[in-house]
Amino acid sequence: MKISLLNYVLSILFLSLTVAIGQVKDTSEVDLSINSQLSQYVAPSIFSISGDAGAYGEFYSTSREIKRRPGATGRLYLRPTFTFLNNFSVSLDLFVSTEGSNARQQINRFALHPEWSWGQAHIGDFNHKFSDYSLNGISIRGGGVEINPGWFRFQAIGGQTRRSVTASPYSSVYSQNMGAIKIGVGKERGSYFDINIVLARDDSNSVSKDTFIIDTTGTGGNPQVGVTPQENLLFGFNTDLKIIKNMLRLRGEATASLFTQNVYSEKAEVDGVPDFMGNIFTLRNSSNADFAYKGVLDFKYDFFNSSFKYQVINPGFRSLGMTSVINDKRKYGANLGFRLFNNILMLNVRYDAQNDNLLGQKKFTLERNTYGLNAVVRPMQSLSIMFNAIHNKMFNDSVNDTVKINSIVSTFSTNVSYQFPAFGFRNSAMIGYSHQLSTNYNFFLGGDNEVTVKNLFGNLNTTINAIWSFAPGFTAIIMDSWTGVTNQTTTFNLRVNGRFFRSKWNNALTMSMSNSDYTNVVQLNFQSDFRITNSDIVKLKVRYSLTDYTQGTLSNFWENIASLSYVHRL
Repeated sequence: MKISLLNYVLSILFLSLTVAIGQVKDTSEVDLSINSQLSQYVAPSIFSISGDAGAYGEFYSTSREIKRRPGATGRLYLRPTFTFLNNFSVSLDLFVSTEGSNARQQINRFALHPEWSWGQAHIGDFNHKFSDYSLNGISIRGGGVEINPGWFRFQAIGGQTRRSVTASPYSSVYSQNMGAIKIGVGKERGSYFDINIVLARDDSNSVSKDTFIIDTTGTGGNPQVGVTPQENLLFGFNTDLKIIKNMLRLRGEATASLFTQNVYSEKAEVDGVPDFMGNIFTLRNSSNADFAYKGVLDFKYDFFNSSFKYQVINPGFRSLGMTSVINDKRKYGANLGFRLFNNILMLNVRYDAQNDNLLGQKKFTLERNTYGLNAVVRPMQSLSIMFNAIHNKMFNDSVNDTVKINSIVSTFSTNVSYQFPAFGFRNSAMIGYSHQLSTNYNFFLGGDNEVTVKNLFGNLNTTINAIWSFAPGFTAIIMDSWTGVTNQTTTFNLRVNGRFFRSKWNNALTMSMSNSDYTNVVQLNFQSDFRITNSDIVKLKVRYSLTDYTQGTLSNFWENIASLSYVHRL
């Protein structure tokens, strides 16, 4: 199936390329876009089409025993937008790939997005966001509507967020469905206040109980051993207030979470819970409630800007509407910025602090502190000097050497960028240096041990004429360990660019050689883009790498990746 679909993709690609080349003699005088053809029959103010479509094919080969990628990959996508009377449009999003598999979530998608002056709708596969803690980033297969007449804001989303996969007791996945509602007032580009409600629930019948190990002893409290079906109810609000002509801005969110780890667990008897709640969310012995909130205050005026933030994600907070969340975290910080002497000097200072163990259930609290300074000096238009310093400290309050954590990482870096003419060419040069010092005071590592990493880099970009340019560069990294071992890695690279046929055919060849105490790596990258018409582009990419291990028993290997893609802009 993969090879046949890939052949289909490449056939379409080459057929499109052949037809386009056969029909076009002077691409500067011909425009084959759909809009150009339709304009002969339909007034652009009544109907128009925009967007793009394309095909992609890739081949991969390697001498390694375990391949990092499939041997062949094919993709097709179509993203047109049909606009009627300049106030109603329908967008189509179609994506098909051979990378889909029954052992994981489907990446193929098909969606329609109608949009009008005061709202839009979603049908099919799409991503949506309510807020940072409620619904954010997950893929939904279903439908939704957004209505924004005037100051009123309403959104309703529903569908499947995960399909079932039957595998081992610990790797099976339940089918999951979600419904979400947002109600608020205000404008997206102005100030607004929204209330968010999200309900996500696993379908316990989507994976058979026979898949799991059953605990017949009755002592574990959970007869099902392995993954369990879950349920999650989120309720919260988020706001964005812009005050005094956007000089002052307040952003914030607070979201409460009811989460059930196992819907097979027994129902919990809780006094004071309204009867209607039982029809929405069932409290069980594996249920818990917690919340998360944050606030950010921004202030901007003339040469000065500042930002203050505070964030808390409690240990029991869970959201099935997010791809991932790191809970048990309290974080606060500040950022101050200055633009001085007519933007010749720009300064930025920041401080961040973070700690866990918010409920005091852990014996030791882990803390992280970060101090940062960034300065940019631009004494003339062609010269820029940057300096950056970051100091990170991570520690806990334990007096026991076994679990004691106390580490410090400090990084200082600077670079200079200069543009200048020389030998009739336009040149841009950059040279930089960074110094990182890491100290770990762990008793079992010897205490007071240090690792120093020094990095020196530079590159030169020279434009010879309208056709040719080249850019040589180098990087040298030296790492000194507290054990007395020094590792060094040196890399040299060269990029050559060529633009032909009035920049319709652009080519770039990059060569790099990296040498370290353990490996030698050679890489060759070639990229070629050819613009057939103003709307059609063919892209070729080829990458070859050779890794030679100079020490140890690992086998040397090579890798090849070649891809060909075709893009048509509607």
